Amino acid sequence: MRRLLQSLFGTSTPAAPPAPAPVEPPPAEPVETPPVDPNIRPLEPRIGNALEGLPLTPESLTEVMRSPVADELDAYFSDYPPTSLMGGRSRALLFALVRMQRPAVAAEVGTLNGGGAEVITRALWENGDGFLHTTDPFGAERCPEIFARWPGELRRLVEFHPLNSMDFFLKLHHRRVALDFVLVDGDHDYELALFDLQMAARLLRPGGIVVMNDSVQTGPFQAAKTFLAANPAWRELGTAIASYDENTPFAGGRASQHGTGFAVLQAPSHWSIGAIPRSWGQAPIAAPLVEGLSLEALPQVTSGHLHYQAILRLFGDGPPQEAKRVGVIPVSLDGSARTLAHELAQPMKFQASANAIDPRSTFEIELCWQADPDAPPLALASLPLPLPSRAGS
Repeated sequence: MRRLLQSLFGTSTPAAPPAPAPVEPPPAEPVETPPVDPNIRPLEPRIGNALEGLPLTPESLTEVMRSPVADELDAYFSDYPPTSLMGGRSRALLFALVRMQRPAVAAEVGTLNGGGAEVITRALWENGDGFLHTTDPFGAERCPEIFARWPGELRRLVEFHPLNSMDFFLKLHHRRVALDFVLVDGDHDYELALFDLQMAARLLRPGGIVVMNDSVQTGPFQAAKTFLAANPAWRELGTAIASYDENTPFAGGRASQHGTGFAVLQAPSHWSIGAIPRSWGQAPIAAPLVEGLSLEALPQVTSGHLHYQAILRLFGDGPPQEAKRVGVIPVSLDGSARTLAHELAQPMKFQASANAIDPRSTFEIELCWQADPDAPPLALASLPLPLPSRAGS
């Protein structure tokens, strides 16, 4: 419970008596910066200028990967970075995806020797914006030394985490890090690859990208196939999954773009609510009071019933307190944007006692869309908010 509270609210504690003044430590010895690895190529001249401003769609990506631009990138990355285990065409595609999408925050599962991370950060550097979080549970000693020998321009764009993927994604979630681009290159067993994909999708902003490396292997490919079947609003930037033939399950060509080892998936450009109940976890709110829900529906034509479960929790005043409200909101949209404001029949409210120590409140919403026949999923512009809307800091 203590770990949960710290992840949600930080590590604030009640004021303690003033401590004695600390003894001044001796001056620290200067830390020498390791020399830059001579095997790392210069950042100039830039190699992705031809990708600047291109839209990222299945058609545009396929066109790029069939063009001389991809051939030039393939030649550049054919044997570089030398520590990367990906093929040159895959590295070219990885670089092109980051340059075209321009993610603000990227993540990588499976740092290994930093080859994939270098390709991503080179693209971020050329974009002039962006940051990479990368993780490897076995790289606590190896990876920091690798990154320490990168040029400062790249080193500033990456943070290494010596964690397994579960702890990595939970850490990002608790830090409220929203992702735009994720390279999944961890354990390739089906169950673990599916877990990494699902966790990446949970933290992804609308329009985000998840790249499953080694999709020629059964685990990552079937994980991508399973995920797309359960999330029909997502799409593949390619045709490997759509063209999969169950009569030849181990046939070649299980990559979204020819000559690579990737399955490339893209989230919808909005928050899509479907038939599978979904929660985005609990988030702090300023006061333990929820009187209703507010949802921003995008322009669309759809109808059905939106089922919800709203949960209010209070921590820090004895045992945690919890209140739930379950209901259904009839929805009929005729093509225009609309704010759906729903008042709870019975508000949820807690009153912390006067002697409560640092009481904190959270709100969680679970949604499930029961569409009318032939109606599409419900598209929201933002995640639902509690009413009154007073989100915690």
